[in-house]
This record gives sequence, structure tokens and C-alpha cells, in this order.
Amino acid sequence: MTSQTWAGPVRGVIFDLDGTLVDTWALHADCLREAAAAVGTPRPSMARLFVVQQPTDIGTVHALVGAENAEGAFDSYRQAWRRKAADEGVRASPYAHQTLLALKERGLAVGVCTGRSLDGARAALAAAALTLDVVVAREDACPAKPAPDGLLRTLRLLGLTPDETVYVGDGPADAEQGRAAGVRTLLIGRPRPHDPPDMPERVANLGGLAAVLAKG
Repeated sequence: MTSQTWAGPVRGVIFDLDGTLVDTWALHADCLREAAAAVGTPRPSMARLFVVQQPTDIGTVHALVGAENAEGAFDSYRQAWRRKAADEGVRASPYAHQTLLALKERGLAVGVCTGRSLDGARAALAAAALTLDVVVAREDACPAKPAPDGLLRTLRLLGLTPDETVYVGDGPADAEQGRAAGVRTLLIGRPRPHDPPDMPERVANLGGLAAVLAKG
């Protein structure tokens, strides 16, 4: 794990969505199972869902049910996601609300860069009562994470440069994306057994972000 030296002042923070700003794994798993059932695919185990997980929601559905069933399954997934997010709510990650409020009070720009579809991202943010300046989703950039395209687009929309921005994610794909975009990157959560040795600095939760930003 690499502890970073901040080269200059920070003017904006960009967040990954799932696993970073919101805790959506249980909701995601339920929706994937509905998608599989809709096209007659056997109910997947949790282990199977971990194996098929991809950087985008549509990519995960494709890996789960196969190309021939992907369109119908993804339609079912999207409907289930919107319904469940609205009816059951989405849990914001610990300290997410406080962190966004503190960043905005400091005058920092805040955005989301996610591999989830735009309507799915907006539904999750609305259900968790989180508001950001910009949301860049799967439809806005190709290729997907860990390619830098989505993150670079978010920077442009926020009027930021890489050296004045921090990207906050939760896993290796976020680390690779941040590195490819030339953006200082911070990861949320405990180190994982298979993390590469050159992973960015980690903090336990979003509550630790302020201390890291104080380095700049």
C-alpha cells in the first residue's frame, strides 16, 4: 500500500459509487437473481455472483446469463433496481452525508464516476439522499473502468485537472483507473488479501477522507 504525497491543493473530489458512496451489494445481488429468473437461468449463488462481477452493470448481467439472454435480463435488472431502490431505499456508506457536506462547505467540486447505468446511478443516489455536482455513468464513457475515460470525462465536466483532484474508490479497478487518469487516488475499506502491493492509501471509511485531504 502506497502512502501518497499531495503535490498541491485539492479543488475537487470524484467518487466511485457502489461500495464507496453507497452500500448496494445486497440490492445488486437481488436484482441479478431476478434478471436470471426472468430469462430462465438457474438462481445464482453468492459465489457465482462474485465470479461474474464486471466493471459495469450490463457487463455483469451479460456474464451471468450469456449474450443470447442479456437484453431481456438487463431489462429485468433495471426494472428491479429502480423498484427496489425506491421501495426499500439505498443505504449510504458510513459518513457519506457528512463527508459530502464538509466538501461542499469547503467549496470543493464533487462528482461520481461509475460503471452503473445513468438511471441506475441516479436512482441509487436519490434513494440514499446524496447529491453531487456531476454524475458520469456507463453510457458516458467507453471503454469501461479501469480505462481512464469515465474519470477524465468527469474531470472535464467539473472543470478540474488531475493534479487538483482526488478520486475515491474501493477496489483495484478504481486504483487502476485513477492511475491511468493521473489522479491521486484513495481507497475506502480494509486491505484485501489479493490487493497488489502498489495499491493507493486506504482509510477505513469516508470519515478518514478529511485527514488525507489535509495533506494538500
